[in-house]
Amino acid sequence: MAFLEMIKGLLGGREESLSQQSGFQFQADSEGLNFYLEKPTFDALLGGGGNTLQKIQLIALRMLEEQGLAEIMPNGFHILAADLAGLDDEQAEVLRLPERFPGSFATRIQGRTGQSGFRVDLSVQLKNGEAPFTRKGPLLQLSSTEVYRLTPAELMGLEAWERHQKLAPEARSEAANLRLMAELQTAERSGMRIDLSHFERLDVVVPENIGVTATRLPDGSLMLCPSLGDGSTPDQLEKRWSQLDMNADGGVLRIDNRVVLLEAQKMAAIKEVLGNKRIPADKVADFITAPSAFLDAALVNLELGFSVRVMGIGKLQHMDFGELDGKKQDWFALDSRAAPVEIIPKLVQSPEELEQFESALAAAREQGAERLSFAGEVIDISSPEAVERQVESLRGKFAESSGAPPAKISPDTSEDEKAKEQVTVLIREADQIDTQLLDKAAATRPLREPEWTAYARQPFAHQREGVNWMLGLLGSAIREDREDLYRLQGGLLADDMGLGKTYMSLVTAAEYLAQQHNDGGSQKPVLVVAPLSLLENWEDEVAQTFKSIPFRDIVVLQSGRDLNPFRIKGSERESLQLASLVDDDGGLDEQAIRYALHIGPEAGVKRLDMDRRLVLTTYQTLRDYQFSLCRIDWGMVIFDEAQNIKNPNALQTRAAKGLKADFKLLATGTPVENSLGDFWCLMDTVQPGLLGDWPQFRDRWVKPILNAGEEERDAVRISIGSELRSAVGSFMLRRIKEDQLKGLPSKTIHSGVSKVQAGQQVYAPNLAVCMNGLQLQAYDAVLDGYRSQRASEDMRGRALAALSSLREVSLHPRLREEAKLMTSSAKEARQVMQESGKLSVLLQLLDEVQQKNEKVILFMVTKRLQRLLKLWLDQIYGLNIAIINGETAAVAKKSDEVTRKRLITAFEAQPGFNLLIMSPVAAGVGLTVVGANHVVHLERHWNPAKEAQASDRVYRIGQTKPVHIHLPGVLHPQFDSFDLHLDRLLRGKLMLKDAVVTPEPVSESEMIQSMGL
Repeated sequence: MAFLEMIKGLLGGREESLSQQSGFQFQADSEGLNFYLEKPTFDALLGGGGNTLQKIQLIALRMLEEQGLAEIMPNGFHILAADLAGLDDEQAEVLRLPERFPGSFATRIQGRTGQSGFRVDLSVQLKNGEAPFTRKGPLLQLSSTEVYRLTPAELMGLEAWERHQKLAPEARSEAANLRLMAELQTAERSGMRIDLSHFERLDVVVPENIGVTATRLPDGSLMLCPSLGDGSTPDQLEKRWSQLDMNADGGVLRIDNRVVLLEAQKMAAIKEVLGNKRIPADKVADFITAPSAFLDAALVNLELGFSVRVMGIGKLQHMDFGELDGKKQDWFALDSRAAPVEIIPKLVQSPEELEQFESALAAAREQGAERLSFAGEVIDISSPEAVERQVESLRGKFAESSGAPPAKISPDTSEDEKAKEQVTVLIREADQIDTQLLDKAAATRPLREPEWTAYARQPFAHQREGVNWMLGLLGSAIREDREDLYRLQGGLLADDMGLGKTYMSLVTAAEYLAQQHNDGGSQKPVLVVAPLSLLENWEDEVAQTFKSIPFRDIVVLQSGRDLNPFRIKGSERESLQLASLVDDDGGLDEQAIRYALHIGPEAGVKRLDMDRRLVLTTYQTLRDYQFSLCRIDWGMVIFDEAQNIKNPNALQTRAAKGLKADFKLLATGTPVENSLGDFWCLMDTVQPGLLGDWPQFRDRWVKPILNAGEEERDAVRISIGSELRSAVGSFMLRRIKEDQLKGLPSKTIHSGVSKVQAGQQVYAPNLAVCMNGLQLQAYDAVLDGYRSQRASEDMRGRALAALSSLREVSLHPRLREEAKLMTSSAKEARQVMQESGKLSVLLQLLDEVQQKNEKVILFMVTKRLQRLLKLWLDQIYGLNIAIINGETAAVAKKSDEVTRKRLITAFEAQPGFNLLIMSPVAAGVGLTVVGANHVVHLERHWNPAKEAQASDRVYRIGQTKPVHIHLPGVLHPQFDSFDLHLDRLLRGKLMLKDAVVTPEPVSESEMIQSMGL
């Protein structure tokens, strides 16, 4: 929407001066953009004043501040250029930023890369020719009025070009010139439209480190060759070492169409290897055992070794899970709304099927029916002429093909659409089921009782039990052969949320280090992998758990914290390994891997894997630096919120399985999020051989559910779940919060769409209404549009888009018209919210909670709805509601930065009624908000486990008031609505989860009751 139209929408057609609705101004500096207002105006806006546009922009800027992307100033905000370049179009439109640059960049090359006169000139290429430009922060300026916003790739390329332009001629060495070309090529691959045709046959490579490859000769000796990590073979390199001046500090090596840029340190490493090129036969065993005795490990990246489960490095191979649940739901009311006649050609694919259709059609017409059921579809046949046209078309089609059915042609997949091949550690599958593992786990006992007086907090009884369980498994794991894939090696702590899994894990890690010290063993580093939002919590827990911290230090291996000092200079993330390095057999020469972290003794003081160090990192960092992290010999690895590694096709899951450790602990309150495949993947990570590989597991546990009839499937699901719970035995510990924490108040789930009354859930009809008016029209329009498209188009990929539209309309029928929904008073806000049945229900609920002076958390995913609800509810209730979403500001990068924890503290500190808007995805894990006792899931998450996690942020130790979880919804007057279908789907998933993680099986009568039968 153009700015002028947006302002008119905000003004509601009133003839007011545009200056009265002006928003934040912005001005570029060398680092980014300043968004500002006059100081009195800004102060008034923070106090609740200001016009509507300024308020919605303030909400957007506050959300960016919470994500760590904006810094508040005395009269506005500052955002760095790189962060602005990465904003999506919706955020940019709210902030009134310029559009993306529609053109491309032209290059003019002067001189050769080996000459000091080498220069690259850039200009912009537009439809009417080339033009000069200037860059200010993230903005590309062509004239005083023509300004565009750069993409991240364009910004990266221009910054590299500008750095080179500032070099003095004598500083433009061949290395500096080639580095510019390497950076421009990287920008082009990332999406920058730039003409590099002069270098189209040249690939500039900057090695991250120098390794070594060894070839055994006929006499038994070894011939060593430096490895550049670019895929070059020893034979190729042997022919090209003569290109290098071994007396120079740096050099350039040309191999086919690649140019390898060698800086001083890399040249020194090459000289080190070539100077010790031959290892005599009688020294080979010594070299393999201790290569650092022959080569300077400070220069050359030597082999450190993967775990027994890692077979090597290769292309990611997708694991096909097959069908996991045979139950289908009619989201689009297709059974109730007849399909148009255009669907007939999709159902009739042969002359035989046409004959069957015509027979069924004749019978329907004799009965005067206007609908016909055929091939699983209900077809509208009320117009005989329209049906006959389709039938005649099919007769002609089959006559032309001499009765042969039409061939089904698969759509071509262009090269651009093919998924990029990824390289990862190759995992050895545990295809044997070791029946002795259960007996081993059942017989474990802790080697000693923890010295609890050394801890700052004393454990609850269930926490003492949990620590002893972990120490028992850990003690047995340490004593077993590390080279045995089927050794006892870990456990799954599946306690309900709020029982102190972090505390128990830290105590176990401390006891592990103490036991190793007493036994004279190595006190290896401990790794914690957790969602970003929990890293700050883990740091706090360490300080609160111990009287004397047992760790050497704590490293937060995360961008913005401690990652950079441990990264090898100039290295890229290891997840960006080129698939071209993989050979025809799908393998990768380990010497060609480019490691990105300083690890091993040769790294010296930069070494990450120091003894007794506690390393905190995220699943994304584990994925991005998997090769380095998989080579470290960890003492303990703790996976917090371990459901993040439930997908065996994810790189972070492969990396998790490949980590080398004495003991692995998976901690999650939701080991079954979507299907039994989740549970298998977690158990396969923590204890290979317990449940076998995926085909074995699927045959034993999944197929009985799929093969069951519709009526008995839920009963089979419950039975299978309880059997599986027994099959994992002592490798999983699961306790329920209500059983362990007797002092907690009650928790009640109020559902407006489900009439089920089971356990904690009650039916609350006041939480749901039938949609009407504009909302009903918009909902039916989505259904009709889907039916119409489905009749004549390939609907692969369309169903999700249609479901998304149904979900959106169920929230508000005009949600996409954000500018028109901005209100300036409480009265207008209530009127706009009343257009949605769900939001009208929400208002009634909030009015009731306000009368009780209690606090509410509103969970929703859609950011547009978050912004609008803050605007509306601020106006209606006179609040300044915080929004917590995103994942980048979970860890403070400086002392004054706003974090989730600080926002929650401020929310809880305000007496009486207050509201907090949160995302169940980003903020529903690892946070405690016991100041609130009401939770409203306005936009329910597809994953019931994530929804439960989000709800239990308020139901934890410290909660004193009865907790109420509200599930509002809207109903359709004729069909099952989106909210009703989603509720049914989530309840079906929860039944299976409860059967697996609950020791006692659910009875058949409880199952029937939960299904509302």
